[in-house]
Amino acid sequence: MHSAWLLFGFGFSNLAMLGWLAAAAAPLLIHLWSRRRYREVPWAAVTFLIAAMRKHSRRIQLEQWLLLAVRTLIILLVVLAVAEPYGEQPGTTGGPTHRVLVLDTSFSMATRDATPNRLARAKQLASALVERSGPADAFTVITLADPPRQLVGREIADRRIVAAEIDSLAATHGTADLPATLELVATALELGPSETGRIERQEVDFFTDLQRATWELKESSLDGLARLAALQLFDMGESQTANTAITDLRPAEPLVTVGRPVAFDAVLREFGGVPRSGAVVELLIDGEPVGQQTVDIPAGGEVTVRFSHRFREPGSYAVAVRTSGDRLDVDDTRWLAVPVPERIEVLCVGSTAEDAMYIASALHPDPTDDAAIHVRIATEGELTEIELAPFDCVFLSNVGRLTPSDSQRLARYVRGGGGLAVFLGDRVDADSYNAAADGDEPLLPARLGAVLTEARFGLDPLEYRHPIVAPFRGRERAGLLSTPIHRYVHLLPLPPGEGRGEGALIALTTPTGDPLIITAPQGRGRVVLVATAGSIASVDVATGQPWTTWPAWPSFLPIVREMLNYAVGGRQDAWQVTVGQPLAIPEPPEATGDTLQITRPDGRTATVHARRYADTDLAGIYTVQSSDGDGAMRFAVNVDARESDLAQVNPQKLPPQLSTERGGNADNRNAAVQRVPWSRSLLWSALALVLLELCLAWRFGRGAA
Repeated sequence: MHSAWLLFGFGFSNLAMLGWLAAAAAPLLIHLWSRRRYREVPWAAVTFLIAAMRKHSRRIQLEQWLLLAVRTLIILLVVLAVAEPYGEQPGTTGGPTHRVLVLDTSFSMATRDATPNRLARAKQLASALVERSGPADAFTVITLADPPRQLVGREIADRRIVAAEIDSLAATHGTADLPATLELVATALELGPSETGRIERQEVDFFTDLQRATWELKESSLDGLARLAALQLFDMGESQTANTAITDLRPAEPLVTVGRPVAFDAVLREFGGVPRSGAVVELLIDGEPVGQQTVDIPAGGEVTVRFSHRFREPGSYAVAVRTSGDRLDVDDTRWLAVPVPERIEVLCVGSTAEDAMYIASALHPDPTDDAAIHVRIATEGELTEIELAPFDCVFLSNVGRLTPSDSQRLARYVRGGGGLAVFLGDRVDADSYNAAADGDEPLLPARLGAVLTEARFGLDPLEYRHPIVAPFRGRERAGLLSTPIHRYVHLLPLPPGEGRGEGALIALTTPTGDPLIITAPQGRGRVVLVATAGSIASVDVATGQPWTTWPAWPSFLPIVREMLNYAVGGRQDAWQVTVGQPLAIPEPPEATGDTLQITRPDGRTATVHARRYADTDLAGIYTVQSSDGDGAMRFAVNVDARESDLAQVNPQKLPPQLSTERGGNADNRNAAVQRVPWSRSLLWSALALVLLELCLAWRFGRGAA
């Protein structure tokens, strides 16, 4: 880190190097040692020489002391140059200056290292710089945020307006986009023809806490700015980086329905090197505390706290977990918007009713029971007439042909947040399925290849990495690893691309490595594709054997349930966004118009005429209602946990064009000054003295001769 030692208008950027000043004593010590390393021995010829030298002793001593002084001064100058000394020129001196003030407003700047917080001290320093600047100086004020904003342009000449804009700044709940901010700064530094003659110099002053998540810069990042302006950074951070944050909150399973206990897992992380004991953690439902626990968090580690709650009525609930007691408040609460229906609605479509029966039985074994999952069975011909929006998930089992119309309807349904699971079988038309996998917005995550007829006993769960098979870890007796597969389709996963989300993931394979279950996110929803049949009704014509007896196997019921959990998980995620991301508001079936009223976390309301709201600058719960007051929906907006890590980047690793100054003391009058480096001048002086020493040594040696 750049350390600064300020004294009477100058200082050293590398103070530790001053310890090498002791090396300046080396010439003197060598001189003294040389005088004592010989014995005097009388010798007649030398006696006459000594007598002659005594006549010129004063001149010789003067020459020796002069050489000694020059050699000592060379060492002193080199050491001082390495210590990087600088002088300080007050901002009020020199010609008219255009100053671009960049203030970090990411939520880490709300950290209370002292009173006031980091942003308040940055505003004091920036305001002091404006106050002490020259009467002809111009200012631009930019926020280091995501996205960055220019608050004041250099056309504003009234300093009171500039100071008022700086004073009005508040820390956001978002992060900082440094590349976008640097682009905005570069635009602000572009002077017009009329300004080029009036503005003599430009300067960019950054006021930031140097958070590592923001300031990992390449050396070339500031080249363009450095050619236009002097770059100065005031470090408002502290070496202490301890901070407790709730980094995640989610239900233990995505199927949340009325009357069933649901577990919520909250992850608390302690950033920095100090453990925290006795942290109190609360669970709140619609703002009311319903549970509390006390936990210890290891230094630099995390703990998971589990709460359980039972919802008595259907509706959209605001779930929150909070803690307190550290220096940064905004990341001490995390929200979750939880739609709680009476039950999960699933549509099972088969080529025949028998094709869908096994999947329906796995989801709802007892039709007479009022279970949390309600299944409707339909045949392939009915699919076109069924409205998909009321269903949380759709299962297709051995559906013979996907028409372009059905494929488009299913694609819209999935991208809107629905789940889709597709089992293949003996009636499947591969060409129509492959058409659904092609295009810019494919429905399926893989193309269908040849049908393989090879008996396979046992499956490979790929170390149980995928959420669908993860619950089977350590439960080998559940039968998954011994599942018999006689006939299946060779699946060819699609690579990531436009409209394909993150690309296909393989959850399960045959022993030879052929994919058996492939999944992929599609928009706000998820798709599961199974290479074999979901019913024993699919039969190999040549052998008369069913494609698989898996539907009668013990592992079939839990694997189908996990497919449902995974597929509907995308709908749960649709209600959770990060600060700065827009809300994509789904259109309910009964919607009559596009006018919506949104209530923000700060109590303000906004009316929008589209199903998209972008002003998510605050963390908390956003409530959306239609113009008639019905159909309330809730979204949870949370901070980006990366900003909770208060660790700083090492200033020594910043690009050399950026001069760094500690800015912790808002009363430090040296903050608003321009540094003038002296290292180069000192090195040139040392080189001149080296040449002078050579000349003097030659001259004095020749005179002595």
